[in-house]
Amino acid sequence: MNEELQRQITRLKLINTVSLVLLAAFTLTGLVLLRDRGDLKEVLEVKRINVMNDNGLPALAIAGQGWLPGPTFEGTEYPQDLSGGRVSAAGMIFFNERGDEVGGLTFSGDLTEDGYRASGHFSFDQFRQDQVVAIQYGDNGSTRRSGINVWDRSTEISIAEILEIVNARLSAEGPARDSLDAAIEALAERGLGAHRVFLGSQDRTAMLRLQDTEGRTRIRMSVDSLDVPRLEFLDETGEVVRAFGG
Repeated sequence: MNEELQRQITRLKLINTVSLVLLAAFTLTGLVLLRDRGDLKEVLEVKRINVMNDNGLPALAIAGQGWLPGPTFEGTEYPQDLSGGRVSAAGMIFFNERGDEVGGLTFSGDLTEDGYRASGHFSFDQFRQDQVVAIQYGDNGSTRRSGINVWDRSTEISIAEILEIVNARLSAEGPARDSLDAAIEALAERGLGAHRVFLGSQDRTAMLRLQDTEGRTRIRMSVDSLDVPRLEFLDETGEVVRAFGG
């Protein structure tokens, strides 16, 4: 390399270094000026924030009341109505790398003509399926329940397959609705899963309820509002076959 070329390279390196220093200085100065002018936002007021993955699919949605996304699976977002109280709730919905919903955290509460309503929900979904663990609170002023719920879900049927049918049924009439009802029954026969465990409090009765693979309660352990403990074993028809306690 000749001396002239070496001097040119050295000069370019120097110019680049000075430029970077000046750029950093101008950036810092601009931030300071923004802060001094009060233009730097400390509170962001929005109805919904979508956090996206590098692949362009959603990772997290944070939203106020009425702005949470509907159930989202296999690239389709379904109506909010298909997800219980999501229409009236605020919270967060989480997604996996495929863009499928995998859980959520929602809260709601308001006064009503009869008193009030309130709910809280934190759930974890099975892959390509519905929730399998949820911490839930529900209260309408006259009945109240809070606790942990556990479900077994099918590994043969995806939640998207269920949502497609249920969503179509909302607007179907006559023979079309009958056909969709039959499709839902067929899915149920294939095994959609079952609620297996509830541990919590219901109307001031602390309880543990264990259910079989058909969702039938088989063991019930409780302490009621009068502090009376009881343990019950039930058969598949719901009859108590053995009991201990008051």
